[in-house]
This record gives sequence, C-alpha cells and structure tokens, in this order.
Amino acid sequence: MKKKLAAILLMCGMSVLTACGVSSLAQTNSESLENQVEITKEQENAQEAKEESNHYPITISTFNYAKEPVEVTFEKTPEKVIAAWQNSVETLLALGLEDRIIATIGVKEGDISPHLQEAYQKIKDREFNDFTDTNVAMTKEVAVMMQPDFILAWKSTFSEKSLGDVSYWHQNGINTYMALNSNDISTNRTIENEYQDILTIGEIFDVEEKAKDLVDEMKDAVDKATKIVEGQQEKKSVLIIEGTGDKIRVYDKTTLAGDMVIKMGGNLLETEGQIGSEDLINLNPDVIFAIHMDGYGEDAGATIVESIMCNPAYSSLNVVQNSQVFPINLSDVYTSGIRTIDGLNAIGKALYPELY
Repeated sequence: MKKKLAAILLMCGMSVLTACGVSSLAQTNSESLENQVEITKEQENAQEAKEESNHYPITISTFNYAKEPVEVTFEKTPEKVIAAWQNSVETLLALGLEDRIIATIGVKEGDISPHLQEAYQKIKDREFNDFTDTNVAMTKEVAVMMQPDFILAWKSTFSEKSLGDVSYWHQNGINTYMALNSNDISTNRTIENEYQDILTIGEIFDVEEKAKDLVDEMKDAVDKATKIVEGQQEKKSVLIIEGTGDKIRVYDKTTLAGDMVIKMGGNLLETEGQIGSEDLINLNPDVIFAIHMDGYGEDAGATIVESIMCNPAYSSLNVVQNSQVFPINLSDVYTSGIRTIDGLNAIGKALYPELY
C-alpha cells in the first residue's frame, strides 16, 4: 500500500513539474515574442530616424517683411505648424501633413477644397483648436503661447499688426516661409513661383515625391494647352477683370492670373490697370475671365457674369454675343497653391472646350 501511495505521489509530482514547465515555457515564449516585437519597433524607429537624419539639416531661402532674402535651417521635420491662408493649409493637407497643423489663420471651413475636407476636420481636434476659427484674432502673443516650430504664411502675416517680422521668430528658433506670390514679394507673380512653394514645402517636410506629383499635374495641364496652340496663327484675345462699370480692375501679365493665361496660350490684352466700361467695349476681347470671391459650386460667380452678359451697354461685345464670359475664383489665380491646377483647368476649358 505504501509503495502504491509513493508511486501515485511521484506521478503527481511529475505532472505538476511538467505543467509548471509548460506554463513556464509558454510564459518564456510570450515574453520572447514581446521582446521581438519591441526590438522590431525599435529597429523601425531607428531606420526612420536614420532616414530623417540623412535628409536633415536642410537650408531654404525665404524673405523678411522688408522683402530681403533670408535663409533658415531645419534640423528636423516641423511638428507644430501655424499655417496662414488657404494656399498654405491646402498644400499641407494635400501632402498628408494635417497632423502637423496646430492652428490656421484666415481660413474658414467652406474655403477648403471638398476633397481635402476630411483631412481638414482633423485639425479641429488639436489642442489649440479654438484658434482655427477666423473670429479669433491671431496675435504674436497667441502664437507664442502655442509654441510652434514653423510658420507657413503670406508676407502680410508678418506685419507688425499680425505676427511681427520673421526676425523675432528666427531669433527664438522658430522657422518661417513666405509664399512667393503673396502680396508684393515678387514683381511678377508666376506659375513657377507656385511650383517652387510646393516643392520647398515638400523639402521642408521630407515629402518631395508627393510635392513633385502635385507640380507635375500642373505642368501637364500647361503642356496640354501648349501643344494645342502650336502652329495656330491667331490666339484668342483675353481680358481678366474684377468689377464692372467705370472701375474695372484688369489683371495684367505681372499677375498670376495673367501669367496663367499666357502660359495656357491665350493672347492677354495689354491695357491700363484700371479701365471703364467704354474702354472694355473698345478692347472687345474674345474671352473675358471675371474674378469672383463667391466660393465654389454651380452658381459661384454667376452674379459677375450676369452683370456683363445682361448689361445693354455691353451687348455689342464679342464675349456677350458668343457667351464667352467665364467666372474664375480669386483663390484659383492668386497665391493659389494646389488650386493652381483648378485655375489652369478653368482657363483651359474656356479657351479650348474641345480639349476638355
């Protein structure tokens, strides 16, 4: 009996030891797997850090408020960005950088292109989301409180009435960049400036390929139009105007809108910067692009077109008789950013409807 009992106890002991061994092995395997996952993550992070370190530091050229060139150096990717105006915000969104924006200036929800709305909504979840509303005055003091590491804006943003000159921010280790076509930085506002802005932002954030893809799309639109006008003896005469009556502003070749028309093969008429209704009648262009700020949608710009098409004084105009008055959103042809493609396509569709 004692021998049987001893045998049973021995078997139970072996079972317990075996079970403990299995449990211990399972725990060891689990810990080993977790360690491997952590090691893999560390390796991935190390690889990303290595790739980033290979890209940075980079130095880019920009301007101060006096329009003097200055250089700023980026040691790493900006993580807390204040972006001013539509072109800055939309370019960042188009490059997939919405998680870097902590606040926007001068932008309402309806200003953002529909295909970027989902990305724009994510900005509102930021810590400083209250300041994304244009009703909140963005001052230097408010901006300092946000502790940004980069400000992407227009020249006007760095006036003393707004955020102050770039020297203050640079002295405090915060980099800036001004859009080349904003305000009066450039004597001639060109499509190439818009290309350069996008490519520079791509370089700053180490997303050059995405930036290049955006620019290539714009260049393709220009190339398409260029091929059409090759060999044509006559180009359509074009006038770009804002307003009607006796105070009509004309966008000339020094403006981005004018440069777009020229690059797209239109014959941009040369005239004074401001003309009256009689001047417009005498110029009698083949096509008129009427600038508006009515947002987007089917009826956007309808009022300005109607003011020309339905005005008895303009009944003799070629554009009225041939229905060649086209609305164009100011944001598509002024410091336009990624909307440059929208401006180019709008001009292309008007000049070459058969192509589109």
